[in-house]
Amino acid sequence: MSIKTIFRDAFLSAIAIVLFTSISTGQIKRMDHDLVVGDFKVRTLQDAQMYLKLNLLSGIEHQDAVNLTGGADSAWTPVNAYLVQTPNHIVLVDAGVGKYPGEDSGYLLEQLKNAGVDPSKIDLILITHFHFDHIGGLVSPDGKRLFPNAVVRASQTESDFWMRDSSLIPKNLRVRAGKIKATLASYISANSYRTFLPNEDLGDGIKALSAFGHTPGHTVFSFSSKGNELWCIGDLIHFGAIQFKHPLAGVVFDSDGQMAINSRIDFFSRAAMAHIILAAAHLPEMVRIEKNGDTFVAIPVEK
Repeated sequence: MSIKTIFRDAFLSAIAIVLFTSISTGQIKRMDHDLVVGDFKVRTLQDAQMYLKLNLLSGIEHQDAVNLTGGADSAWTPVNAYLVQTPNHIVLVDAGVGKYPGEDSGYLLEQLKNAGVDPSKIDLILITHFHFDHIGGLVSPDGKRLFPNAVVRASQTESDFWMRDSSLIPKNLRVRAGKIKATLASYISANSYRTFLPNEDLGDGIKALSAFGHTPGHTVFSFSSKGNELWCIGDLIHFGAIQFKHPLAGVVFDSDGQMAINSRIDFFSRAAMAHIILAAAHLPEMVRIEKNGDTFVAIPVEK
């Protein structure tokens, strides 16, 4: 059985209530331009798209959520990675789901080609957290590295939780932890896996900002250049139509629901105050946000 097969089984069993859309290649959004942030160039790479059922939400009445989505019982959601070209590095933030037989996903490499970037040129991959729609695209079906010259970096906190001895991991998470270890194995064996400490400065205008809650070591990556700043915020938000207006609404697969809410409100508040651009794994476009009392308003960012 290939690594992709067991990885796919773990992914789909973990999020059985998430439905990948039946889509043609032409419906995947392809960005034909970069967003310039100081000396950095940032591009959205949509790897897949799916519908998230509203019953994944917590902390909000179901009918209120339905009303915010225009009467639908699920919300269309992209799965994004981000390409960030700095003066010294070609960076990938997250790696998408990867290609699974029978699922319309795994467009990351095609998106990179469309951006004119060969996977071998990527030298740094920053992982916000170890959920499968963020690390699945790191490897081929037989477990080989798809980015042979890249160093993968992730939070020490996240790594310690998932990579420790299986006897120390909660029983309901052991299978998932095994798949995470299998996915990262080729990078570890090639000495191409490194961790970072909470809030560590990674150099070149890049910082790892702890945003724990969705997972034990969930991280936001800050890219700052010439007075401009963009945050790749991973899974601080899943439902754009709902969680800006209701930031207290969480999702059932947050590892610590209250901590995830605290992180979301903290980062949103700081981003609104400092006019920081947000690039999320599950929003269709990069945004700036404004604070309106206890709620937030997202404003799409033009190129």
